[in-house]
Amino acid sequence: MTHEVWDRHRGLIKNFRLLSSVIIKLFNVIAEWTKNMEMTDTPKVSLIIACYNQPDYLEKILYSLLNQLFVQFEIVIADDGSGQLLAKVIEKFNSKFKYPIQHVWHEDAGFRKTIIVNGAVNRSKSDYLIFIDGDCIVHHQFIARHYLRRKKGVVLSGRRVMLDEEISKSISVEQIKKSLYEKPWFWWKHSEPVERKRGFYLPFIFHIVNFPGRDYWAFGSNFSIHKTDFIEINGYDESIIGRGLEDINISQRFKLKGYRTKRLSNEAIQYHLFHKSDPVPHSKEDEEIIIHPKHFFAECGIIKQ
Repeated sequence: MTHEVWDRHRGLIKNFRLLSSVIIKLFNVIAEWTKNMEMTDTPKVSLIIACYNQPDYLEKILYSLLNQLFVQFEIVIADDGSGQLLAKVIEKFNSKFKYPIQHVWHEDAGFRKTIIVNGAVNRSKSDYLIFIDGDCIVHHQFIARHYLRRKKGVVLSGRRVMLDEEISKSISVEQIKKSLYEKPWFWWKHSEPVERKRGFYLPFIFHIVNFPGRDYWAFGSNFSIHKTDFIEINGYDESIIGRGLEDINISQRFKLKGYRTKRLSNEAIQYHLFHKSDPVPHSKEDEEIIIHPKHFFAECGIIKQ
């Protein structure tokens, strides 16, 4: 056999091995996905939605969740003291999902997201948690991508496209049902240029943006984690009352614990509905304490000392 023929055969063998490896990995992914899609009595994911009033926004979120490719999830509403209109929206959708919606509520006594979200986690039934806010509709692959990339000791965090007031008010239920909000032409003129790059679904960049040694920050309205890992740091710090900084605090404590935070940008995509925000009420001194915790474990968290 000549060297040229041998080189050609060796190249074919190498390509065949590469193709075989790809096919095996593909079959493994399909097998895993099929297994995940089998119906069980216990959901595989608990989606925690932090809400306060805005029933029209919650309705839009729930319609976007009906589009999800992955259906093995329960919804747990962490309601920070909303009125009856929000409860009516939940009741309207309760029979539309595979698992009943859990509505965890406490009285309105100001911004107490840390307390109500911890309460929702306590009520959740699955081993994997995804956290979003009640002002973000989600891509149809949102839950699927969080679940597919899950790993112990790792926090996954995506980002969102900030929509302007005009399109946030005008977007209709029919447009959400058809997932039109996922199309760049739909939101391009209604978002800031710096935000637009976050709206493209590009899951293949995951390993590029998460190369070894690079860390990321958990974003409060779009992150996921194993429940045992969340409880290990004692969840949100319930001593933080008032809007802002609670997410920075928990992200810092993830790092102190040694968890790695990986990017799910351009993969687990959200579209933020416009609303005005109150100023952050914390003093400069309190801000320093909140954003620079000394230990990963919250003294006032899910587990009360």
